Amino acid sequence: MLGAVPVRVKPWLEEFRGYSPRSYRGVRARLDLNESPYPPPERVVEAVAREAARGNRYPEAEMLERLAGLLSSYTGARPEQIVVGLGGDMVLEKAFHLVLAPGGRMAAPRPSFSMYEVYTRLQGGEPIWVELEPAGGCWRLDWSRFSEAAAGSSLAALDNPNNPTGSLLAPGEGELAELLERLSARGALLILDEAYYEFSGVTYAGLTEAYDNLLVVRTLSKAFSLAGLRIGYAIAHPRLAERLRSIMPPFLPRTSVAAAIAALEDPGYARRVADTVRGEREWLASMLRRLPGVRVYCSYTNFLLVETPVEDVVERLAEQGVAVRRVPLGSNWLRVTVGTPGENRVFLEALSRLLQGQG
Repeated sequence: MLGAVPVRVKPWLEEFRGYSPRSYRGVRARLDLNESPYPPPERVVEAVAREAARGNRYPEAEMLERLAGLLSSYTGARPEQIVVGLGGDMVLEKAFHLVLAPGGRMAAPRPSFSMYEVYTRLQGGEPIWVELEPAGGCWRLDWSRFSEAAAGSSLAALDNPNNPTGSLLAPGEGELAELLERLSARGALLILDEAYYEFSGVTYAGLTEAYDNLLVVRTLSKAFSLAGLRIGYAIAHPRLAERLRSIMPPFLPRTSVAAAIAALEDPGYARRVADTVRGEREWLASMLRRLPGVRVYCSYTNFLLVETPVEDVVERLAEQGVAVRRVPLGSNWLRVTVGTPGENRVFLEALSRLLQGQG
């Protein structure tokens, strides 16, 4: 149009680029997104099919109350402490939106879950990074430095276990309580991301009873096998939960709610998936350590961080039909999700062929 002026977007979003899903055509081993390699149980599939027939209706309050009640039973938190969203991603994004103003600071380890930076940039905020360091086969966070960075920020995010290293970073309940006290004095929020709780067994959700500036975020995308149905949740003090709930969308897809209800009515399936994945993870780690020039780090998750002597290793594995994830540590590093035994063997064979070509 003559004289038209382009839509004025926020200055900090001028060069912003979002996430683009990839194609899996020709992929033999899908090991890049930390999904469960196992489908949801039949009871979940049946619940989704049943509610799909009522897809013309938003979910009723009773469905949402049932879900909150089941999450309460599963976590030990009170229903009023539970906030449910479309995946842990939505819960995280809304928490950033609630607290972080343009120019505000967000403290986090580096590397960590990539969306922390995305959500910070979306709000016009500034990430403050505290570098992780390898130590004794795991990765460690300098807690003193992290505490200082957090104390100068509006929000601090800590993934425990960490993605992509797989290491546990929180030092203990006492140190967390001290940090929460310090942040409380300036109205700052600590987000504790426990997306891999079912694999680590480590949680600090109990601290939400005493601290209204702690948000613990989890997901049903991993051990519960519901990545494609997008259900995540937070545990928080009732005051914080109410504030966060007030900016969440009013409805979730009824098929997703039904899937979560059915999955939580039999959490034993998720426990069995987690047990299976942990066992396969240890087998895969042991096999990788036999390969020349390969280093594998400890993991309390459903993935492994691997250093190889192969440059552009992610792209070269993709040429063999193996999808793994790049990490911001160099082109010879990768993050591999623990898959089915068959997928894990395909990955090992493909990586072995690349290593033979290095000789």
